[in-house]
Amino acid sequence: MWSNKKSDRVAAARLPPNAPTTPAGAPATGSIAEIQAYLHNIRHKRLPGAPSTEIVHSLIIPRATYSPWANDVDFREAYQKIWNKTLVDGYRCYELWSLVAQTSKVVGDILEVGVWRGGTGLLMALQARRVNPSARIYLCDTFEGVVKAGTKDGLYKGGEHSDTSLGMVQELIAGSGVDNVEIIRGIFPDDSGGVLDESTFSLCHIDVDVYDSAKGVFDWVWPRLSVGGSVVFDDYGFFSCDGVTKLGNELSSIDGGSFIHNLNGHAIITKYR
Repeated sequence: MWSNKKSDRVAAARLPPNAPTTPAGAPATGSIAEIQAYLHNIRHKRLPGAPSTEIVHSLIIPRATYSPWANDVDFREAYQKIWNKTLVDGYRCYELWSLVAQTSKVVGDILEVGVWRGGTGLLMALQARRVNPSARIYLCDTFEGVVKAGTKDGLYKGGEHSDTSLGMVQELIAGSGVDNVEIIRGIFPDDSGGVLDESTFSLCHIDVDVYDSAKGVFDWVWPRLSVGGSVVFDDYGFFSCDGVTKLGNELSSIDGGSFIHNLNGHAIITKYR
């Protein structure tokens, strides 16, 4: 769990209300046996009403408890700056933070498609400033909501998450003190990919919620991704994003790439040749 103690610098970057916490209905206190009994009762129950019969959903609660984000002071301070500008939870934010560092020796810049209000983009920019100062972070979005929703997507119809604007993200970036960010507006890559045609990338974060949009971004970035670089699909395995899950499954055996399904809601493909 995230500690909210205020006794030291770590706690000064206290995580806000949307940070991971005790699951609803879980005992706030209790013996180990009581907590284990609770987890046993809810673990891996298939969820009713799933939008796809092809993809089965259940509530997943891993047994692992290691929480490196809890004492990563730099991450917690950065997260405090962006938590209310993203729909991505603290677990996935920490993975993005870590991947920026892990790919910092790989040639190329960082690309994010699906920016919403700029939170994860700024988080990666703050980390890149620390570990890879030469990298540019390109944030690409229509700022008009989800595009390219189709028959492979269960719940998304198009236009969702339009409660943002280019100005909102520009203001966030301008107030952060970073100078390694470029914002590109338009459907990517259809309208705006040409701006980056000659670029190479070490990391790409795809957070577009639907199959066709995610596939278009991946097909564009994969030839431009350096060996050792990674593509991260947000929303993989989410109940509302079956299209992204389907795409990830299709790419799981891609030639030259290593696929990882992280139970936090990410699929990661790392290029090894």
